[in-house]
Order: sequence, then structure tokens, then C-alpha cells
Amino acid sequence: MSAIKFSVTTEPVPFKRAMTNGKRRFNDPRYSDFKYFVGLHARAAMQGRAPFTEPIKITVNVFTKYKPESLKSGDWDNHGKAVSDALNGICFVDDRQIVEGHVYLHKGTPHIEIELEETT
Repeated sequence: MSAIKFSVTTEPVPFKRAMTNGKRRFNDPRYSDFKYFVGLHARAAMQGRAPFTEPIKITVNVFTKYKPESLKSGDWDNHGKAVSDALNGICFVDDRQIVEGHVYLHKGTPHIEIELEETT
């Protein structure tokens, strides 16, 4: 059974639906930048290994400057979606492989701790 654990030292950005200006859909640049930055850390953590192909358990600890119950901290599920989207194709082939997930919100120095473990 394989596992990796790594931290991402950035302000967490929860998933946000794409915006539209009538004809064109686009993501908030902060969200796109966040996914790119998480992807860089994920590639480093994978150390050149191929993405996991088995079912995955993911644990995400999100630290923000706000109390977890604050409206400003973001919903736990949107944080989980943002992280799993960023790891797609890097740590696992597709986020459909995630069969168990835990997202914990904490107040503290902004960063994210991510742990992935194959479940077979």
C-alpha cells in the first residue's frame, strides 16, 4: 500500500463555480493560481512516480486565518473539491478514485496538509 504526505504553504482557496460574462466562462484567477501551486507541490511529493491507480483515501487539513465556523473560511467540501481537482492527473488518475475523504478546517497560519493513501 502506497501513501504520500505533503504540505502546501499558501492561502487556501475553496472551489468556486466558474463565472461567466455572457458567452465566455472563466475561473477566478486566484482559484486557478491555487490549483497550479498545489499541483507543483504534489509533483514534488510524487518524486517522479506515476499517479496512483488504486482507490484512494484523502485527508486534508486546511488552516486559514479565520475560525472554522466563520463564513470567511469557506465550506469544508469546497476546500476538499479544490484540493482533489488540483491533484487530478498528478497524484491519482482521476478523483473518482477517492473512496474516502476527510477535510478538517483549522484556524492558524494559512497552509494545507494533504495525505493520500491507497486503500487496497
